[in-house]
Amino acid sequence: MKGAPMLRLICLVAGLAIGLPGLAQTTEAPSVAQEQELEIRLWRVLRLGDLMPIMRDEALAEAEVMRESLFERGGDDRWLDIVARIHETGRLERLLRRGLQEAMATEPPALIEEALAFYETSLGQRLIGLETSARQVMLDSDAEALAKTRFAKAASHGIPRVEQIGRLIEKADLVGPNVAGGMNAALAFSRGFDEGGGYLAPMTEAQMLSDAWAQEPLIRAETLGWMEAYLFLAYSPLNDAELERYTTFSASPAGRTLAHVLFAGFDRLLAQTSRDMGLAAAGQIEGRKL
Repeated sequence: MKGAPMLRLICLVAGLAIGLPGLAQTTEAPSVAQEQELEIRLWRVLRLGDLMPIMRDEALAEAEVMRESLFERGGDDRWLDIVARIHETGRLERLLRRGLQEAMATEPPALIEEALAFYETSLGQRLIGLETSARQVMLDSDAEALAKTRFAKAASHGIPRVEQIGRLIEKADLVGPNVAGGMNAALAFSRGFDEGGGYLAPMTEAQMLSDAWAQEPLIRAETLGWMEAYLFLAYSPLNDAELERYTTFSASPAGRTLAHVLFAGFDRLLAQTSRDMGLAAAGQIEGRKL
């Protein structure tokens, strides 16, 4: 299975601030109640609940592609129902919340609070809305292709915004974690597929790891291509100064901390759903009742 499309399920929010004063860091471990309160605040402020239906729709779109390319005769009519159950929005939320809680427990709460302080501003909420809207738009394959074409055209004409997007991707270190997430998802899928008897012969862990690494160049290329088009589309309403402030903050300790928490949370979610997808795909191939 091609692993690169799974990158679309990884949240790209890294954080944007406008000259926010730094908050004093503390080495005192937060209480369980404080951790829960911060996780609830993060979920609310970043409007992560809005992403759950989008992630479900992204998974169903990928399932359609898989049905035509992976299964003989396109699989049976239960395939999309199985994928929908795996990506039921309530289940996605539970998996993501657990992943976020685990990641936040290892990070300084003050840095997370500093990042969230921006998103509680009107501009911060506007940015979240732009990101969500762009992700919805790119659910459509034609719209995604158009976004990529527009970015390529802008790059060929030396439009300054292209250089800004490139600098944002570099400073925020967005490619590496997304590639790692895509490879982890591909490996989890292979484990589930193997567990379900999808391979002609059982695969060793070493073989599955080798296969995941073999996909790395493709995952990296598709990650960058999708990300450039997505960010170019999402942030098109921003002026240059706003995007520069975004880039500065995303490279800061607070921005990197929030990004790490989000990537870790989504990685936890993808590890489970990808394994489930592999197991379900094996069942389709074997004609088993799941």
